Amino acid sequence: MAITSTRNFVTNFNKTMGSRRKVITHASTATLTVAESGSLVTTEGAGGAVVLTLPAVASSTGCYFWFVNAEDQDMTITAPANLMVTFNDITATSVKFGTSSEKVGGGVFAYCDGAKWMVQLSTYDGADQLVTVA
Repeated sequence: MAITSTRNFVTNFNKTMGSRRKVITHASTATLTVAESGSLVTTEGAGGAVVLTLPAVASSTGCYFWFVNAEDQDMTITAPANLMVTFNDITATSVKFGTSSEKVGGGVFAYCDGAKWMVQLSTYDGADQLVTVA
């Protein structure tokens, strides 16, 4: 039996699950743009510490990023001063995966509500993957 059409399935799947997301690799320090919103951002290929700066809050309502530390290097996600809400801090500026042997696989989901960047940490647990909030 031949499949004659999958177009309707693909269209419905994309409406339900979303289409593929862009993957961006930053092996060095970078400032993200609103146009990159919705992307998975990795540090693959980094040979040193990587600092990734989120766009200005005023122009980022509805923007979001997913970050994954893909190398055994420090990864820091920064926002404009005091405009980040994350673990136990409503006026943070950065989160950093920087503890030796606890960096790889750490992640962050960042979403902007137009007033602040809401940053959820994706870690294994507080004992095995520490994140510095500043």
